[in-house]
Amino acid sequence: MSYTSFTFVILFFAITYVLHSLIPQKYKWCVLFVSSWAFYVLSTRGHIIPMLATTAIVWASALVIQKFTDEFKEKKKGLEKPERKALKEKYAKKKRVFVTFGVLASIGILLFLKYFNFFTGTVNSIAGTSIAELDLVHPLGLSFYSLQAVSYLVDVYRGKYRAEKNPLKFSLYLSFLLTVTEGPIARYDQLGTQLINSRKVEKKDFDIGVQLLLLGLFKKVVVADRLSGFVDGIFDSYEDYLSSGGMLIAIAVLFYTIQLYCDFSGIMDVIGGMGKLMGIDLPDNFTQPFFANSINNFWQRWHISLGSWLRDYIFYPISLSKPFMKLSKSTKKKLNPYYATMIPTAVALFFVWFSNGLWHGASWKYICYGLYYYVLMMIGMLLEPLFVKLKKALKTDKHEKAYLCFQIIRTDIIVCIGMFIFRAESLTVFAKMLKAVFTSFSISGALNAEKLGIDIKDLLIILVSVIILFVIGYMRENKKGLGEKIASKPGIVKFILNIIAIMAIIIFGAYGESYGIKDLIYAGF
Repeated sequence: MSYTSFTFVILFFAITYVLHSLIPQKYKWCVLFVSSWAFYVLSTRGHIIPMLATTAIVWASALVIQKFTDEFKEKKKGLEKPERKALKEKYAKKKRVFVTFGVLASIGILLFLKYFNFFTGTVNSIAGTSIAELDLVHPLGLSFYSLQAVSYLVDVYRGKYRAEKNPLKFSLYLSFLLTVTEGPIARYDQLGTQLINSRKVEKKDFDIGVQLLLLGLFKKVVVADRLSGFVDGIFDSYEDYLSSGGMLIAIAVLFYTIQLYCDFSGIMDVIGGMGKLMGIDLPDNFTQPFFANSINNFWQRWHISLGSWLRDYIFYPISLSKPFMKLSKSTKKKLNPYYATMIPTAVALFFVWFSNGLWHGASWKYICYGLYYYVLMMIGMLLEPLFVKLKKALKTDKHEKAYLCFQIIRTDIIVCIGMFIFRAESLTVFAKMLKAVFTSFSISGALNAEKLGIDIKDLLIILVSVIILFVIGYMRENKKGLGEKIASKPGIVKFILNIIAIMAIIIFGAYGESYGIKDLIYAGF
């Protein structure tokens, strides 16, 4: 069920919002709990066993870990240092058993339901076996709530916060209707505590919430949904464009990059606005990613919650583990400090980017999508000393703005190639389409594209919309937030601006038989 659908807005959000506003503070979380589970049960058509299993296992494991933590704190009082150290190690072993069990169970359910057929298919093709595929259901939000469950359990184990005793309150954190479909992958201290103790909604929250909601709808309905017909037409019938449609393929890649951004970040704005209206601040998942000046910077701005999760729960545990610390020390004795530090980092980053690709889907193209960025980052790290010398020789500091523009354009091109891999049906199809871009780049072929379901009016709407989004992004990038400026205006001005925005969405939105209802792209992951 799409967050932009009439059913969700009226049946779920509107009713939830009214009840959440009217009910006493102490019981607001109950409204969110009932609404979230009603949404989840209806959206998954009753396939809730995996969610229930993950919730129960992680909740119980965290309580046991908390019990051991409290016992240790109580028993260590008055003990000498050697005894205290021995007691600490004893309880650390106990806690490790339960955190390991909870993490493996959560990830195990995810791997089994999402990747079992992929793994068996790979084994069959390599080993010549005939392991049968299973008819498995991929529950809504599986990839999102599983990572939230792991982060919660590990954070309780690390002592970041105490375990939640109430199973219903913990269940709300994993199943919250605004985040379960597409994230963001919020930590418990970012989201869970707010759901239980949501703050009072201020006037500014309401104003910014409405703005975010309208901006997200504009991105999704006006831009993303309008582009989908053209993009799908090219990629679904790619063979028709291999001989003379290289330019159309290149345009489709650019349009898909814009479509994916407007679809995903648009929905993040929609749910962020809905959250604001209820006094809930969701973590940012996008911060002007196309203004990034490097691949690393891009991934600090794109799908931020996934990147930070991979950093905190894969990169740091691996790079700071005892074997890697020993590796770092040994390399420092044999290599210069820069490359000595790079080797352990490179190994840890491999697992990060492999996991990033695999998280997106059970396919080798997604794994290659992740490793594509890994290879580029490794090349950048290897050549960094050379780049530093080159920048000094070229005196780029004297042409700082021009050099920054070059970096941004270069990064965006690299990102578009990555999106090419992401959208293509397979790696083989990607290779064929990429070859066509360079061998059949025909302008005349691009001009004869009426059958693709996009005309000059669509292109004009897309162009104006992208310019509007660019201006908004540019203002945010330069700390000139448009939202805060509008929120400070008199009520009549805000009302008129909101009406204009609503009318623009209604008039220019991609509706009707030619478009149909478009599914959320990241809901499929």
